[in-house]
Amino acid sequence: MRGCELRNTHIPSDQGSQREFYFLLRGDNEYLALGELRALLEAYNEYSKMHCYTMLCTVETRGEVAREVVNRAGFIKEAGVVHGVYDVFCEKDAVNAGKVVSGKPVYSTILKATVSDEDALRFLKSSGIKRSYRRDLGYRLYFTDGYAVLGSALYVGELNRAIEKSRSRPFKRSIALKPDLARALVNLTRARRGDVLVDPFAGTGMVIIEAWSMGVLGLGVDIDYRVARGMRSNIEFYRAPLIPLIGDSSVLLFREVDRVATDLPYGMGASTHGVEIRELYESFIQRMSEYLSSRGYASFLAPIWLEDYVDELITRYGFRLVERYYDYVHGGLVRVLSVVRKW
Repeated sequence: MRGCELRNTHIPSDQGSQREFYFLLRGDNEYLALGELRALLEAYNEYSKMHCYTMLCTVETRGEVAREVVNRAGFIKEAGVVHGVYDVFCEKDAVNAGKVVSGKPVYSTILKATVSDEDALRFLKSSGIKRSYRRDLGYRLYFTDGYAVLGSALYVGELNRAIEKSRSRPFKRSIALKPDLARALVNLTRARRGDVLVDPFAGTGMVIIEAWSMGVLGLGVDIDYRVARGMRSNIEFYRAPLIPLIGDSSVLLFREVDRVATDLPYGMGASTHGVEIRELYESFIQRMSEYLSSRGYASFLAPIWLEDYVDELITRYGFRLVERYYDYVHGGLVRVLSVVRKW
């Protein structure tokens, strides 16, 4: 093993202060997961220094914030307290990691092959750590970017439960958002508990239903009577105190809205009710420029072939692009997720 680098961290277990937590990101859209983490920390007024590796970030924050982030997130898998970040190639670091766990079994894995199997096995052997293959809450050892991050898992997301429940909802459409992306849309608006969020193209209602699960009040609008009725049946299924509206978002008047999250219609399975798709997007962004507050955020999806046109509209109507992500659906569809706010 090579000489040790100066990156060995141990945070005292003081429940009354900030501690260093790790957040495990989903690897299928890691960039979106990182954006969601940053947005959620901002929503909770946490501006601590973040250090990110492949599929994992460490942040100094409070336990209640780490719990809320994981419970809300669509693309963050778990969080836990960091006991140390060790150089994989340093034998002394490996020995120190072994002292922390004191012979207790540790679940370990390599994130995206950024550390070789041989290097990970050498570290485990030098540390004397007993490897566990069970993912119960407890010690974790994640190998990433030449480091071994040792922590104790405290909070695991409940997304699988939300996905399972969504399969039983009474009103479904093939083009409806899945819970993970619906959650990400809400979280990227920096919505806080008690905020009001508007979805002007609500469809099955998944965005406002996921918002409600986070303590955010959702107002869903759809122009199609049949779809709006289906949205209401989904809201009743979740027993959510939400407001579904039948109406045309291009003419409805909203006042000082702080959060907007939506998936506009496009493609074969969605109807624009006779409106040309570029006209629909322009109407949405123009109207939003009138009702989104100066402190508000909006997140919305568009097909990638409209990306340049959407950029033009964002600039034309006084918005600035805060961040952008891409969601690969299949060979014929890549969606662009834009987050904007007013200048």
